[in-house]
Amino acid sequence: MQNAQTLRLLDAHGQPLTPSASSGGYTAARAGRELASWSPALRSPDADLLPDLPMLQARTHDLARNYALVAGGMQVQLDNIIGGGLKLCAKPDYLALGVTPDWAEEWARNVEARFRLYADDLQCYCDVTRRQNLSGLIGLAYRSFLTTGEILAVAEWLPRHPARYATALRIVDPARLTNPYGLSDTDTLRGGVELDRHGAPSAYHIRSALPSDARFGADTCTWRRVPRETPWGRAQIIHLFEPERPGQTRGKAGIVAGLAKAKMLEKFQGISLEAAIVNAMYTAVIESEFNFGQAADAMGKEDANKFAQDVLGDMANFHAEAPVKLDGVKIPHLYPGERLVFTPANHPGPNFGEFEKSTLRHLAAAFGISYEQLARDYSETNYSGARAGMIEAWKFFSARRKQIAGLFATQIYTLWLEEAIDRGEVELPPGAPDFYTASTAWARCDWIGPGRGHIDPLKEGKATQLEMQMGTLTLEEACAERGLDWEETLVQISREQKRIRELGIGLNLAANFGVSAE
Repeated sequence: MQNAQTLRLLDAHGQPLTPSASSGGYTAARAGRELASWSPALRSPDADLLPDLPMLQARTHDLARNYALVAGGMQVQLDNIIGGGLKLCAKPDYLALGVTPDWAEEWARNVEARFRLYADDLQCYCDVTRRQNLSGLIGLAYRSFLTTGEILAVAEWLPRHPARYATALRIVDPARLTNPYGLSDTDTLRGGVELDRHGAPSAYHIRSALPSDARFGADTCTWRRVPRETPWGRAQIIHLFEPERPGQTRGKAGIVAGLAKAKMLEKFQGISLEAAIVNAMYTAVIESEFNFGQAADAMGKEDANKFAQDVLGDMANFHAEAPVKLDGVKIPHLYPGERLVFTPANHPGPNFGEFEKSTLRHLAAAFGISYEQLARDYSETNYSGARAGMIEAWKFFSARRKQIAGLFATQIYTLWLEEAIDRGEVELPPGAPDFYTASTAWARCDWIGPGRGHIDPLKEGKATQLEMQMGTLTLEEACAERGLDWEETLVQISREQKRIRELGIGLNLAANFGVSAE
């Protein structure tokens, strides 16, 4: 019998390859015993995300509806990024436009005043559904970003009232952005987004209603194709998300990484609460020494079941006539052979608190906020720790406000500015480029949101004053950190100072800014 020859694979140097060997020098790529079962597939971002997107959106919506910690984490972001709304601070690029700084400053004040008429319209004509003003639309859009990772809005032209602007926004649930009639994803149509040969979005397919709306009689089997922009460049779709990899077509919520742990924590908390309630309800029980089978044999009874029923009936009659009470009104009398036993109401999980804190830290990391902000628990932190957490959270809030909420608001401002210029309400100087040639320069702006907040206002106020005296912090930046517009603040201080002088009160508020009261 011949011995079977062993086949071996050799590497480029003629050495045998082993299953645990790696062709490179990274330990994390080796298939050793610890990592043998970790072999994820390397796929494109759309191949990873699009098949799972509907389930991820549904599960995130479910936790946002039913789990207080997830809902609270989202509210923390909304309060710190959007708050009561974003305030426009127009800053046209006067160098690119070829105008003087003074002219640009006067133009910006006029534009801001007119934009407020549009944004704060009591009739809510900026909303297609006429339910919210611009602040409400931005808040709704950002809530959509928190639950789906995307903001989707359609810019409509609705001349519904001669005295109102025709530019109106419709916030759309990203779940309605799908391929028409369930078509499979292709190289030019993915997740409801049409792509051109460069991979840029050219059109969006929005379903009239989700399948669940069929119960209301809605048409759920038609799609509306909306081009990204008009032939002259006016945006018709605003679609914002944070791509994590090149070539990504759709977005996902930031909480997705902690979604599984959040659901497990919710279940664990519910089970622990139910167990504690059951323990508390049954802290006192009656134990009986009766063994019905042995008693039936000793008494010569052939039918043990019949005997047990007779005994239980007698016991029930006894307790009905002499009920056991624990309120001290009556001394308990038990049936012969019974005794009253008290059981401690122990918590089912002695390490529940530490487990909950550990899971909440994972969830807070997914939200981009601190554990203390998510849990509303500041009992174990000090000033330094709280301030460090606030600074890190402020960086996150500022970036999100600029990149997501501010970008969405700027898109709306650009649409309105185009209409305001076309109506002749906002004038452009002779010789300056028109709006379509330099729309980015004309629509350049900042957005002021909620203030940063302070842990020790005295210390932080002195630090702000010192930085302003050193020239490393401007009044505009200091006011913006407090959610204020610096020009409005100075105007208000001037009015207050004037009134103080009229009343003869010995206060000098303007001295705080180095301005003479005279």
